[in-house]
Amino acid sequence: MKRILWDIGMLVVFLAVMSFHFVPKMLHEILGVALPLAVVWHLWLNRRYFSALVRGRWDMGRILRATVNLLLMISLLLTLFTGICLSNYLFKEMIPLELARNITLHQIHVSLPFLLLILIGLHFGLHWKAWWERLKNRCRWQQENMPYPLLAKGGVLLVTALGVYGSFQNRVGDHLLMKHVFATPATNHPGAVYAILLLGIMGLYAVLSYGWQAWEYNRKLQK
Repeated sequence: MKRILWDIGMLVVFLAVMSFHFVPKMLHEILGVALPLAVVWHLWLNRRYFSALVRGRWDMGRILRATVNLLLMISLLLTLFTGICLSNYLFKEMIPLELARNITLHQIHVSLPFLLLILIGLHFGLHWKAWWERLKNRCRWQQENMPYPLLAKGGVLLVTALGVYGSFQNRVGDHLLMKHVFATPATNHPGAVYAILLLGIMGLYAVLSYGWQAWEYNRKLQK
C-alpha cells in the first residue's frame, strides 16, 4: 500500500508543478525539485525491474515499456535542468544571467511537461494491470462482486473524451512543437478543473497504451 500511496503522491505533486499558473512561483520551484527526488525513491522501490532487464526475451511490449521509461527519465532530467537554469528563487544566485534569459531553455521547460504528461500516461497504462491487482489485493476487493465491465467501459469513454478535450484546451500539439504559447483556454478554468484536464490527457494515453497491450496479448494468443 505504501507504494500505491507514494505513486499517488508523486502524481499529485506533478499535477501541482504543472499547475504553475495557480501556485506561488516559489512553491512551483520547491515542488519541481522535490519531484525528481520522489522519482528516485520510486525507482529504488522498483529496483528489481532494472536487474530483470538482462533476463528474458525482449518482445515488442517489453521494448515499448523500456523505451517509455527511458524517455521519461530523460525528459524529467531535462525539465529539472532547464528549471534550475530559469530559477527565480532557489538557484537564482548560482545561474549565469545568459542562461536565465535563454529563450530556447524557457521554451523547452514549458514544452517538456506536456511530453512528460503523455509519457506518464503511457507508463501508467502499460503497468495498469499490475497496479490494479496490487490495489485490489490491498483493499481486498472482489472483482466478481463489482460492476467492473460496466465501470470500465464507462470510465474509458469518460477519460477518452476528457483527454481529447483537455488536449485541445491545453494546446498540447503546439506545446510539443515548441511553439510560443503564452496562454491556453485551459488556464481560464479554475485550478481544480485545470488539474482534472491534465489528468484527462494522462488518462487518454494510459487508455491507448493499455488498449495496445491488450490487443498485442490477444494477437499472440491467436497465433
